[in-house]
Amino acid sequence: MAAGNAIERMHKNIQELRNYMLDEKHFPYIVFLQGSNFATESFEVKRPDGSVVNILHNSGMLNRIDRVTASNFSRPINQNYCENIIVRAGDFKYMLQSASLFCKAAPWTAGEMAEVMLDVAKTSLRLLVDDLDANRV
Repeated sequence: MAAGNAIERMHKNIQELRNYMLDEKHFPYIVFLQGSNFATESFEVKRPDGSVVNILHNSGMLNRIDRVTASNFSRPINQNYCENIIVRAGDFKYMLQSASLFCKAAPWTAGEMAEVMLDVAKTSLRLLVDDLDANRV
């Protein structure tokens, strides 16, 4: 199965926002992915002719989650990564800005997406307030 254009565009867009937000302590980028390529559990689909097709979430031929997790440093999906993390490598420190990737096979409802976006917004606001408080002298 050919796949990649939308995923490549997603990586590009995430990188552009990372460049823009280099001096921030938060990265409120959320990606909602849906469809059989992003299944997190196996399920069956009944065809119009009555035959049943098993969609396996761990099938390398179908699942594309491994292609998108490059944008969040291979961290687990379906989690809020708005708060940047600092990692040390020898004498150097690196700030990682992870995209929050939310994946599932079924379509996302407006309520589900709103819940995730509200959580990320609250994290962003908390970090901005903390940053403002730290800069007050």
